[in-house]
Amino acid sequence: MKILIYFNVFLQNVVLIGLFPLVLLQAMWVKKKTLRLPEPEGKREFGHLTAHERGLSVLVIGDSAAAGVGAKTQENALSGLLHSQLTANQNVKLSVNATTGFTSCDIVSVLTQLPPQHYEVVLISMGVNDVTKFTSLTRWKRNINEIVSLLTTKFSSKLIIFTALPPMHLFPALPHPLRALLGLRARLLNKLLKGCVDKLPHTTHLAIPIMENDVSVASMQQSGFMANDGFHPSSKGYALWAQQVAILTEKYLKNTE
Repeated sequence: MKILIYFNVFLQNVVLIGLFPLVLLQAMWVKKKTLRLPEPEGKREFGHLTAHERGLSVLVIGDSAAAGVGAKTQENALSGLLHSQLTANQNVKLSVNATTGFTSCDIVSVLTQLPPQHYEVVLISMGVNDVTKFTSLTRWKRNINEIVSLLTTKFSSKLIIFTALPPMHLFPALPHPLRALLGLRARLLNKLLKGCVDKLPHTTHLAIPIMENDVSVASMQQSGFMANDGFHPSSKGYALWAQQVAILTEKYLKNTE
């Protein structure tokens, strides 16, 4: 499997060199023309737990998707919708630490700088910026391991959820062949992510159902799961994501009773 992944990287680099002038022009065009949505307004802390109150402490950390770009408010973004899903059966404190443009390196840096505290469940969204900034495969794997190490030792996390990279080969905002090349890179990082996660304690890999379906760019655009920038989830997409995270969390809580 590892040899196949690195062989695919080699082939991708060969193709990229050949298409570099076109891909560079397309990347510049996308950066200039793509609608830039702001991070949604609203609080980034949901709920609270007192020192004597039992409940669940959750951290959402990562990139613009973790920050909720594509939704109008945090309540309609991933964090707010997830908090609503989880509070049905227990008290939940949910915190968001996410910034547009964050890579896996940035997440390692943030976790290193944060003071020690307890987050029983952590949801991580990362990878798209690692694709566009061509984070090396070695660095990608190292960051995954460092993130899990920090969360389990410094933050006492018991359930760490890495969300699979989105299907970049279906992003309406990206023209072909740039879309295909970035999509291939995202698939490679995803394979490495799942391979790492399968070997790490307290850690799971979450693939959203719509991401696994073999659909067209047009179908993805018409599904309503993407925001009008053609790059981020919509509130409908965030609702599906939050639902899947809630299912994993509830399963974890039942196993720990």
